[in-house]
Amino acid sequence: MAGAQKATDGDSAAPAASTNADARAKVLGWARRSIDLIPTSWMITGAGAVLLAATALFGGLEAAAVDPIPVISVGETFAGSDLEMTVTGVELRDDRGPMAIFPDEEKGERILVVTVDAVNTFATPRGATSLSESSPMIDGIRIEGLEAKGEVFRADDGRISPTLQPDVPARLLLAWIVGPGDFHDGDEIALTLPDSTHYVGQSVMRGDYWTDVRVGATLSATIDEVNS
Repeated sequence: MAGAQKATDGDSAAPAASTNADARAKVLGWARRSIDLIPTSWMITGAGAVLLAATALFGGLEAAAVDPIPVISVGETFAGSDLEMTVTGVELRDDRGPMAIFPDEEKGERILVVTVDAVNTFATPRGATSLSESSPMIDGIRIEGLEAKGEVFRADDGRISPTLQPDVPARLLLAWIVGPGDFHDGDEIALTLPDSTHYVGQSVMRGDYWTDVRVGATLSATIDEVNS
């Protein structure tokens, strides 16, 4: 009886499998014929519509707007890197005053000085300079044509790389040694002022730091020659 029952089950399964296969074949055939009947231009248009809908959902095809870099003037304050920086003038001089910077007089070297009024707007004291090449601090102010960073001194006592106390204004001198023919009285020079992003380190780097240094503003100034 068991053998007979198995034979019967096998005989009934075969027609059912055949029927299912025929049904799948008919559905696939109908789908292929339906696709063939759709004009290619319609398919392309439909795909384009889907693409446009997706790009509209995520902000469109146009590139995201980028804010232009501010252009400021001498005497105008720029706020960046949690600092307020106001360039008040640029001088070409022989006299180094209180600054510990030493041009070679025999070579005709001179000192190019940018005077900056700075205020640290952060809650804790910070240095006016940074060890990084791309500095977010006062030594991040650059003059077009000079690759090196300038040295930063307090104007009153000549202290180099001074600490800036919170909300306490400080007049600083940003100085470069330049050659005898590099700059002249009345030259107009271009400067860039730094901006950056403040982070609070939680693991490897702890504490406050400023990175992602970028140009925050540009400035044109005229050199005044100061005779010693």
